[in-house]
Amino acid sequence: MDTTIRTAQVLGLTSSIFLSGINIGASLLTLPILYHHPTSISTPFFSEYYTRGAVTLVPLCVFSSLCSALVAYLLHSQRQLWAVAAVATLSQPPWTLLVMSKTNNRLIAIAASKHEQEKVGNEEVVGLLRRWAWMNIVRGLLALVGGLVGVYALILEQQI
Repeated sequence: MDTTIRTAQVLGLTSSIFLSGINIGASLLTLPILYHHPTSISTPFFSEYYTRGAVTLVPLCVFSSLCSALVAYLLHSQRQLWAVAAVATLSQPPWTLLVMSKTNNRLIAIAASKHEQEKVGNEEVVGLLRRWAWMNIVRGLLALVGGLVGVYALILEQQI
């Protein structure tokens, strides 16, 4: 096996699974802590957390997808599996833009305005955070599918 292919396989699948863990962990471990804090604390925290995540995780998503796409290009016998891995992981940004952006934008708008923080009820914010959490779990599952398809491809490769 070519070193380039093996390296891209390992980096593609591990970075995708790592990305998935960050997304799912944020939804199950971090966000629920904010449900019990006032809006003046929870929304600014969310805004910064979301911004830091976007700056870090979007490049990781692209890197993972490029690694898997490279394997799809170079390894003809498993082209479809690695293409699925790349597309599954790279579907995170479109999911974010198409499905999550309304919730993201509302939470960020509340965080940016003291007036909005005072105006909205804690129930609305908790509802938005809960909605974001389940949508983020789906986003994490997209990357997990990418990583697991890569693992499956490696297992199949060993059986040949």
